[in-house]
Amino acid sequence: MRDFRPLGAARSRLGENPTWRPDSRELWHVDVHNGLFRRTDWATGETVDRKVGERVTFVLPAADGSAIVSVAHGLGSLPASGQAEPQLPIESDLPTTSINDGKVDPRGRLWFDTLDRPQRQDHCALYRLDAPDRASPQVPGVLLGNGIGWSPSGDRMYFVDSRRQRIDAFDYDLDTGSPGERRVLAEIPEAEGMPDGMAVDAEGVVWVALYGGWQLHRYSPAGELLEKVAVPVRYPTCPGFAGPDLTTLVVTTAYAYLQDEGEPIGELDGAVLAADVDVPGLLPPPSSISLEGLS
Repeated sequence: MRDFRPLGAARSRLGENPTWRPDSRELWHVDVHNGLFRRTDWATGETVDRKVGERVTFVLPAADGSAIVSVAHGLGSLPASGQAEPQLPIESDLPTTSINDGKVDPRGRLWFDTLDRPQRQDHCALYRLDAPDRASPQVPGVLLGNGIGWSPSGDRMYFVDSRRQRIDAFDYDLDTGSPGERRVLAEIPEAEGMPDGMAVDAEGVVWVALYGGWQLHRYSPAGELLEKVAVPVRYPTCPGFAGPDLTTLVVTTAYAYLQDEGEPIGELDGAVLAADVDVPGLLPPPSSISLEGLS
């Protein structure tokens, strides 16, 4: 049993995308439903909020010092003030879809996925950002795109299509940014929870949050279930690694379902949870492509 503690007082209706910023010693994360970009100071636990859209699923740094933000049907550059605009439209012809998770590969390529909000049609995809004005679908037939990650060497890519209750793996060409054939790494029974966000540690172990399951799962690169990690909330959403040496496991969580169903919201529901780990995580580079200046 790991000793989880809340990282500050902030609570999110739907927390997501924990991203460690070593330059500012902050944890970036978002509250999807409230459209908040949240920055938590590592030393004090104080969180500064900024409203950047109606639905925001990630904010990620770019190499030029700007940041890329997802705003439902598009990507935009985070402006100096005010809300972000979708400068690069994504699936604007599909009114029930939305951008969801986003991660950067070891060479600085930004990948992101989409989901169908009614969760009935697999017309979404896993995308790669190829230029400031172009993103290409690399994996079609996605229903509810979620976690994305890479092995420490970058030769394997992982992906969660949540409603399929599984983690998929691809051989990955790091030079070209191209995934190989999709295959199943691990299947997760519905009773264990729905697989959501993921992170990979320095030994190549895959950590996956199980939404509704009170737990994370840890999988070996071969797909063996190594550990079930209990968490003190029902709805963990995404794990990550943070702190100066990346040996703090952080987990975003949610209280949205509890609130919508009129169930009691616990003290830690919606918190960012933190626990010490022995094996550090991996620090992805910033996105090599920026949307700054794109109109």
